[in-house]
Amino acid sequence: MDKKLYITIEFFGMHGVIADTDRIQMPITDKTTVDDAIDYVIKKYPGITIDKESSFIAVNHEIVPLTKVLQANDIVSLFPPIGGG
Repeated sequence: MDKKLYITIEFFGMHGVIADTDRIQMPITDKTTVDDAIDYVIKKYPGITIDKESSFIAVNHEIVPLTKVLQANDIVSLFPPIGGG
């Protein structure tokens, strides 16, 4: 029997407000990428907007490319855009 593998996706700022939680679990395969995780969040929470080109996305506290393949128990952190002037 195959054991399901999961990652944790953390939400900060308005993302957490929209999702009404600060983290969720996502099942993964051995080919799941950061880009797949973002698509999963957008599909699950249509109110969350993530600009893949300018958003801060970290895996295990390190900024990574969208093509990074995720491993079981990784923590993907999604930070909303920060405004200011």
